[in-house]
Amino acid sequence: MVDVLESGDSDEAVFKKKLSKLEKFQGRGTELISVYIPEGTDRGAVMNQLTGELGQSSNIKSPTTRKNVGGALRKITGFLKQIDFRLPHNGLVVFSGNVSEIEGRTDIRLFTVHPIKNLRTRLYWCDSRFHLEPLMEMLKPTSIYGLVVIDHSEATIATLIGKRYEIMGKFTSGYSGKSRAGGQSSARFQRLREEAEQDFYKRISEKCNMVFLPYGEKFAGFIVGGPGMTKQFFLEKDLLDHRIKKKVLGTLDTSYTDEGGIRELMQKSDALLKDTDIMKEKAVMSEFFTALAKGGLAAYGEKQVMEALDRGQVERLLVSEAIEWTVYKFYDEESGKSEVVMDKDGKFEPNSKEGMELVEEMDFLDFMTEKAEQTSTKLIVISKETEEGEQFYSGFGGIGAMLRYKI
Repeated sequence: MVDVLESGDSDEAVFKKKLSKLEKFQGRGTELISVYIPEGTDRGAVMNQLTGELGQSSNIKSPTTRKNVGGALRKITGFLKQIDFRLPHNGLVVFSGNVSEIEGRTDIRLFTVHPIKNLRTRLYWCDSRFHLEPLMEMLKPTSIYGLVVIDHSEATIATLIGKRYEIMGKFTSGYSGKSRAGGQSSARFQRLREEAEQDFYKRISEKCNMVFLPYGEKFAGFIVGGPGMTKQFFLEKDLLDHRIKKKVLGTLDTSYTDEGGIRELMQKSDALLKDTDIMKEKAVMSEFFTALAKGGLAAYGEKQVMEALDRGQVERLLVSEAIEWTVYKFYDEESGKSEVVMDKDGKFEPNSKEGMELVEEMDFLDFMTEKAEQTSTKLIVISKETEEGEQFYSGFGGIGAMLRYKI
């Protein structure tokens, strides 16, 4: 059984979900095998190593581990022969081993992952878990944005990484009142107010420097929002590190300066953040919802979208990453009959298909990636980390399409 994942620039969410799935597997001994094969790797070197490892596996003391390691190695070797060592341009990673959760039962499966970035290291690894660290590194964000909302009484700082924001600090000024206590001179009150204001700006700036500077070149931009002129006064102070100040993308008016203000700032930052993941997703969802409301070139629901895919009618396929279905592919060699079963609640038992061989088990997102490729359709994976993504999943089932034409 081969579980194949295609990954490209638009498939990072699929790639991430597949790694999350592989991360959960736990072997009962050092019987889970990971093989990293960069593009251009000599075929003979890989096959000779696998053959050598198969020979060495006969020395394993535990009969169960010895059997499982040997079975996994033969499965990997058979797979590489089956694809005639044709590797994708970023290389290939093959995982195999006994992933059964039932003691004494053997379920040796094989998974392949196409990396989203160029694979540079050839590696053979046998352990109780699949070796995923080099692939996890590929998921580290390349761009981080800083967000601050501020007025004369409070401020909130956040980071924006991909489609997710995280609150990093909240501050109050202590100088919001405009009246002075009895007995204070106007000059003394003004001086105390200016000192409190300077301290307020200093605390915010120090937090910004501490949070954003460690990101180095990954820090892509800084946006400041809030009501009134306080945001401009804050930026005019020589307190922010110059490396942050030169990354200021702009200032925007917001009504709030708490977490609601951060969300408002993100919503109003379309032009400034047009290249970030969250804005791309919001734009796609807005187009989809508008087309549906106007009866335009859009469809949703599993049945309608699948039928449109089969007709080659879909231009962009929208799938929520929150869908956790499993797809099973069966084949009957005698009759030549094939069948696809969609398991939506995790209750399907593959062994119930008597007379048919389980050829492949895959995540629903993998399956939809495959369907999209068959009709030159662009797959867009929608997160639940935005309000629009949550609405798409809960209100529309997480399956939608932008169509090429209507029938």
